Parts: sequence; C-alpha cells; structure tokens
Amino acid sequence: MRSTTGLVLLLGACLGFFLAPRPLAAQACKDEEGMVTDYKKDMGDLLTTVRKESLSDFERAYHQKSSAAKLTFYSSIVDSLVECLDKAAQDPATPKEQLDGLKARHDSFAKLKETIQHDRAGLKAAQEPKDAKALIAKFDLDH
Repeated sequence: MRSTTGLVLLLGACLGFFLAPRPLAAQACKDEEGMVTDYKKDMGDLLTTVRKESLSDFERAYHQKSSAAKLTFYSSIVDSLVECLDKAAQDPATPKEQLDGLKARHDSFAKLKETIQHDRAGLKAAQEPKDAKALIAKFDLDH
C-alpha cells in the first residue's frame, strides 16, 4: 500500500514537472543579456580611461594586458548569450512571432562576438604600448 502511494505521488510530481509552463523564449536569455549589458558598461569605463590617460599611465596600469583579459571574458559572456538565443530559437515551444526577434538578436550578438575577437587578436598582436593604446581607443562596443 505504501509503495503504491509513493509511486502515485512520484508519478504525479513527474507529470507536473513535464506539464509545467516553460519560460517564454523572450525571457529565457534575460540573465545572459543583462550580463552582457553590465560588462559592456565596465568595458566602456576602461576604454574611456585608456583614451584619457597618457602613454606612461597606460603602461604603468598594465591596461594592454587587462584590456585583453577583459575582452576574453566579454567574448565568453557574449558567446553564452548567442548560445542561449540559438537554443531559444530552436525550441519547439517558442512562439513563431518571437522567432524573428530571437534570430535578429542572435545575429547582432554574433556580430559583436566577432568584433570582440577581432579587437582582442589585434590587441594581442600589438608589440608597442603606443600601438595597443591606439587600438583600444578605436574599439567600438556597440553592435
């Protein structure tokens, strides 16, 4: 008797789990997008600092290396968002009216990821601090 009751309760819980409403695709990637937005602000602050500082301050503060590290992390955050948007677009539960918006956001952030990776590669290739500072001053974080 006990095992039957336990089995029925377990079956009911499993059924409830599978039938529970899923979050809408538009809401599914809000955390990732929030992280990208916050980190973009942090990167913008660093870029503003680098643009305003002298070359000697740039070198003393290790801004070439810190910028490269921050770009690496920013790229991984954007990559997480792109993957989330891709999964949301492929989810059969995603309403059709949201698919175009998801795909547009996906493409926009995929382009941003490419830009970040290109900027990072250029920064790592810069041999002279003067060249690195000039590259950082040209970075465009908008997409």
